[in-house]
Amino acid sequence: MEKMVISIIAAALLGLGAWNLNQTFNLSIEIESIKGKMETVEKSVKQVKNMVSKNKKKDKKKKD
Repeated sequence: MEKMVISIIAAALLGLGAWNLNQTFNLSIEIESIKGKMETVEKSVKQVKNMVSKNKKKDKKKKD
């Protein structure tokens, strides 16, 4: 009976460990995906900033 209880506890611990590892792996994949999206957004923001600064320079030249 004691061996059966130990076996059940060991199986439960192994199951929880496997589940935890799987969740960690899924989170790391999701984080990499989010990082890629952030890089895309940052590039877009830089492009917009550059366009705005170019337009401001053009507007200054027109006024002069």
